[in-house]
Amino acid sequence: MTIRALSRLAAPLLACGLVALPPAGDVSCRPNIFGGEDCVGARGGRVSSSRPNIFGGFDTTLPDGSRTSSRPNIFGGEDVSTPGGTIRSRPNIFGGRDYELPGGSRTESRPNVFGGQDLRGPGGTVTTCRPNIFGGQDCR
Repeated sequence: MTIRALSRLAAPLLACGLVALPPAGDVSCRPNIFGGEDCVGARGGRVSSSRPNIFGGFDTTLPDGSRTSSRPNIFGGEDVSTPGGTIRSRPNIFGGRDYELPGGSRTESRPNVFGGQDLRGPGGTVTTCRPNIFGGQDCR
C-alpha cells in the first residue's frame, strides 16, 4: 500500500473527527468504481466515499453530507479542505506522514508490521490500520 493510498484513508478518518461523528469503532474501506474508496463503520453505516478530482487529489463525501477536497502541496503531502478547516500533511522521517489539524494539534502516522499505518493523535490515541482482502484498509 502506497503512502498516497494511505493518506486517502487518513484524511477521511481525521476529517470525520473534525465534523464530530459519533464514535464508530472500526472502519473498513474498499476501492469503488470511481477510482476512490468507500468506507463503512462497524455498524455498517457509510463513513465516507471518495473519488479523484481535477487537482490530483480526492473529493470525499462524509455521512452528514459535508464534503472534503484534497490536493497535493509543495511539501510532498496533501492539503485537505474540510468543513472544520484545512488539514495539512507532509512526509516524515519514519516513512509516514505528519498531519497538522485546523486547531493547531498534530497527528503522525508510521508504517506498522501489518503493512498499514499507525496514526497517533493528540493525547496519544493510536488508530491501527491494516490492509484488507478488498484492497482497502481496516482501522481500529
